[in-house]
Amino acid sequence: MSAEPPLGVPRSTFPKTRSAPFSLGLWVLAGLGLTTFLVGVTGEHAQRAWQAYLVNWLFWSGLALSGLTFSAILRVTKAEWAGPLQPLAEALAAFLPISFFLLLVLFLGSEHLFSWIHDPVPAKQAWLNTPFLVLRSLFGAVLLYGCGFALLWASLRASRTLPRVLVPFVFQENVANMAERQRPLAILASVFIVLYALVFSLFAFDLVMALEPHWISTLFGAYFCIGNLYAGLGLLAILAVLMRASVLFSAERSHDLGKLIFGFCVLWTYLFWCQYLPIWYGNLPEETGFLVVRLFDEPWSAVSFVVLLLNFLLPFPILLLQGVKRAPTALACIGALILAGMWLERYVLVVPSIWQEHWLPLGWVELGVLLGFFALFTLAFRAWVRIFPIRLPAT
Repeated sequence: MSAEPPLGVPRSTFPKTRSAPFSLGLWVLAGLGLTTFLVGVTGEHAQRAWQAYLVNWLFWSGLALSGLTFSAILRVTKAEWAGPLQPLAEALAAFLPISFFLLLVLFLGSEHLFSWIHDPVPAKQAWLNTPFLVLRSLFGAVLLYGCGFALLWASLRASRTLPRVLVPFVFQENVANMAERQRPLAILASVFIVLYALVFSLFAFDLVMALEPHWISTLFGAYFCIGNLYAGLGLLAILAVLMRASVLFSAERSHDLGKLIFGFCVLWTYLFWCQYLPIWYGNLPEETGFLVVRLFDEPWSAVSFVVLLLNFLLPFPILLLQGVKRAPTALACIGALILAGMWLERYVLVVPSIWQEHWLPLGWVELGVLLGFFALFTLAFRAWVRIFPIRLPAT
């Protein structure tokens, strides 16, 4: 690998002429999302509002964590091909403080989400009880998010992108060379990857699998984590194009990212098949019920097919074409398909476990909550890249 290129002057990531109207629109969407959620939880649509809230918390919080995980993997493997895509991925973590607050709000709707609160499972009461669920989830989030911000701080310090007002507090002048600046990054990155695998798997078990307390899958945590990284790479392809900087997302860098997205496409599908095949072959009632509802019962079977279509059947053959991987705009379009598919995948994992009606709960409640989360995520990202602009290689 070649040495890290020198960094030039930070370049603005959003056109200033459109910044104010766009920000205003995002705040309007955030207000609309909050209003929709409050109307839902205080009215006759409480269950729909809470299940939509859970789906979106898992999706958007996962995206925020995926960027940091991608950056940590690059640091551990000493990969330099990503260049400015790495700080762009780290910028996704700006949503994490909001995510933590929203996690606290999520537990207010526990009675609408977890059936075992009203109908306890005797064999699992030691694990599936509300105080222990809340405590371990918050403890895991504090560990993971705290390590993530420590990693971000060390990354900003090493790249010298901290605002001047913060420099005296981190003693950046005492750092002698690049090797010393990179040493804590490698350690923190390794710890963060381990914590991501453990804590995000815990979220998968507690906030998805526990919705159907009799269902068991030991592979579900790995499947959930890999799917989240897959969605994060798709979002990164979109954001790199929206930055409107050819240096940031050249054909070569697009090709490298496209190959990585293709690999995660295959890996996500492989993990799904590894989970499905033993359940189908074993044919145990406590395992098959979860899949039967989603794959063979209407209206969920149609949604599950769309998930497979958007996440594998379309991306796989298209990403086999080298020209697509080398075209940033085309890769961003594939990323948009993947994002839509992974949101639907989170939806079909969560909602059938809660919703008992025979019609699809997709309407104004779900749309309003989705738009609210999207607005908060985008506002946090925009605030981050304004404070810590993405530095492009000097030309």
